[in-house]
Amino acid sequence: MTTPPEATKLANEANAAFVDEDFDTALDLYSQAIKIAPQAADLLVSRAAVNLKLDDFTSAIADANKAIELDPTNSKAFLRKGVACFNMEEFVTAKAAFEQGKQLDSANGQFKTWIRKCNAEIEDEMACEEGGAGAPPPAAAP
Repeated sequence: MTTPPEATKLANEANAAFVDEDFDTALDLYSQAIKIAPQAADLLVSRAAVNLKLDDFTSAIADANKAIELDPTNSKAFLRKGVACFNMEEFVTAKAAFEQGKQLDSANGQFKTWIRKCNAEIEDEMACEEGGAGAPPPAAAP
């Protein structure tokens, strides 16, 4: 599907704003472009990146999920979803997204790095659960 020229123009402006770290403007411009071309997965992936920069992880996940629905071969959508889930401490979901993305783009080393980070967090969570992290340590003798 070809993105309409008006949406492409807005996306180019949004890209420039993103590079300049003007994330609020980039978000607004990507949103305008998406209204014109709601089936353009790449625009949703780009807006997800902006939402990550703005720490709006819920919106980043929503955009990534919609992009995946539109184009299940878009590895960047899985990367954005994984990063957002990781930041929300949803490590199992993040790992699954990274693994799906790695299957699509095995040359992208970011997936391997993020999977390793997820594994470490999952192991830490399991160790805390097994070790009774909720109980206080015994008091030291005076």
